[in-house]
Amino acid sequence: MSNLTSQSKDDKFIYKNKNDETTGPRLLGYIFLASGIIVIIISLITDLETEHTKIALVSGAALVIGVILSSFNSRILFDFHSRKLKKYQSILWFKSGEWEQLPEIDKVELIHHSFRTSYIPNGITPTLNGQKTIYKIVLLANGAKFLALDFNREKDAIDALEKIKRALRIL
Repeated sequence: MSNLTSQSKDDKFIYKNKNDETTGPRLLGYIFLASGIIVIIISLITDLETEHTKIALVSGAALVIGVILSSFNSRILFDFHSRKLKKYQSILWFKSGEWEQLPEIDKVELIHHSFRTSYIPNGITPTLNGQKTIYKIVLLANGAKFLALDFNREKDAIDALEKIKRALRIL
């Protein structure tokens, strides 16, 4: 095995951002996928007078658009071996982003951020209010916040915290 492939699995970490600007397009993609599947199922169950070509075009277009939109992702790739990070967006198999140099990280902290959610009633969707907790991993460089990573589950945040600390050799 050569030196180029001898990096350990712990040298890389991918943060999957769930609370980003791609949430809306992904949801719309799931709606298109569901509508395409519903059109196919209804055309198989019932005897429609619509041509099969039109049904195939409508359902096929909805499925293609749905696959594209639901594949939108925003992620951060950490390469601890090269001391770089890459914030990127991906659509299908295309990824777009630039590598940045990772500064000297002094400290990594886990912060529990609890807040009360409130939604303005709009007459269409139910209004839910409640307590929400987000678990933040904060990377500090030169005593200042360099990057914050949000997690919905405490277990995921602790696992990521341990992996980042191990890779950066922070006690």
